[in-house]
Amino acid sequence: MKTAARILIVDLNNFARYPTLAIGYLVAPLRAAGFQVQVLSPLAHGAPAMVHEQQETWLEPLKRRLYFSTHPLMQRLHEPLRAAYARYHFRAHAPTLTLLKECLGQDAPDIILLSAYLEHLPTVTWIGQQARKHGIPVLLGGPAFTRPETLQFWKQLPGISALFAGEADFVIAGLVRTLLQDGDIRAWPGLSTAATTSRSAAAPLQALEQLPLPDFSDFPWEHYPHRIIPVMTGRGCSWNVCTFCSDVTTANGRSFRSRPLEKVLEELRQQAQRYQSRDFIFLDLKLNSDLAIWHGLIDHMQQTVAGARWIATVHVDGKGDNGLDAGTLQAARASGLTRISFGLETGSQALLRRMGKGTRVARNAQFIRDAHAAGLSVRCSMMLGYPGETLTDLLATRDFLREHQQQLDRIRPARFKAIPGTRFARLHQHRPERFAGFELLGWDYRLGRAEYRNHPAGDPACRRVRREILAVIHAINRQPLRDEARQFDGLM
Repeated sequence: MKTAARILIVDLNNFARYPTLAIGYLVAPLRAAGFQVQVLSPLAHGAPAMVHEQQETWLEPLKRRLYFSTHPLMQRLHEPLRAAYARYHFRAHAPTLTLLKECLGQDAPDIILLSAYLEHLPTVTWIGQQARKHGIPVLLGGPAFTRPETLQFWKQLPGISALFAGEADFVIAGLVRTLLQDGDIRAWPGLSTAATTSRSAAAPLQALEQLPLPDFSDFPWEHYPHRIIPVMTGRGCSWNVCTFCSDVTTANGRSFRSRPLEKVLEELRQQAQRYQSRDFIFLDLKLNSDLAIWHGLIDHMQQTVAGARWIATVHVDGKGDNGLDAGTLQAARASGLTRISFGLETGSQALLRRMGKGTRVARNAQFIRDAHAAGLSVRCSMMLGYPGETLTDLLATRDFLREHQQQLDRIRPARFKAIPGTRFARLHQHRPERFAGFELLGWDYRLGRAEYRNHPAGDPACRRVRREILAVIHAINRQPLRDEARQFDGLM
């Protein structure tokens, strides 16, 4: 009797302190198809997990001052410093590489699957080279492989047998069989090799109700500080307008699609039993994209998993309450919602409009007050350095943060990134004069970003107010979380 093909999935995601959902969605259909699957997780072999937004010490504001500095000299150093930081934090974990080398030499799999972010380039390169030495095919995929220019570079890495651009949940078993049997890759949209013409990413998946139950049994649960189960109720974002957002350009972020509520609730019930946990993180870009799902979770969470606790990200819409009125937030808290996150971005109405956020400063303020009053831990992301940001915009952001300092538990600030495929990239291409003072130096499609100079940001008055904003952020982030939110401390 022929032995089932052996598949090694190398999980390169060291950030999270919970299982990688994308890997779980690959393991389940592969095992259902009869393959032998092994997941190699660096976390299980001592790799430290990167955490986010824990209570800050004196070191964070110092690093942030460097990262957000807009002094003309520092602007020239931003990209080299960012690259050095990425190389350090995304560096290959030596014990894992040693173990992988042993696996390839002693008990080699029939094929290696890699799901990677673009920052994982050094590790992917190393794995490809090692696999080629042993004649083992490597199938590469990941959320960022949607741009033709990016595909063209990555599929030519030595040792990479094929690259799949798209969501592989329904087709992963067929892709593996095709590579193992030297089949015709043209039968699979989104699949290409170095020898084939670059192909567009496969169309977004439909019929999400047919998704399998993610299989997290290979993950090192004993190494996680808490047993937190990742879930997604849908893919994409129903707003899909923000100019800077790259999430909606990724493989599973293109177009909004939702799963039936009953399927989501059944997943929560089964996963809670399987992994003995009542804590969930919803990874939807905006959980209130589908209000039926949002209200359904609130109404049925405790009946589904008694004692459940959960966290989520939402979009605050200026056209209505969008499921985020005071009463609904109170009901969400009663249902076990512990922390709620949203994209604040700025305290300037003019800049919100330029970003395409679709909300108003007053609506954001009301949401923060209501969520805090409901007993929720409120987290937000925000952006500094958006092209066209003025001193007036910065002052408005500073004043907004000061006003709500006691109602915000964590702020994750980010410097503006110019990313190919976003609305910003398209707007800049067609009307660069719209972004006065923004000098695009060139696109790096290999890593999916651009190098640029933002000349107005270096104005001394702007730099002073930006330092004041960073000081308020640190004052907020150094505060301890509410007791009920500590279970999820350090998570995105």
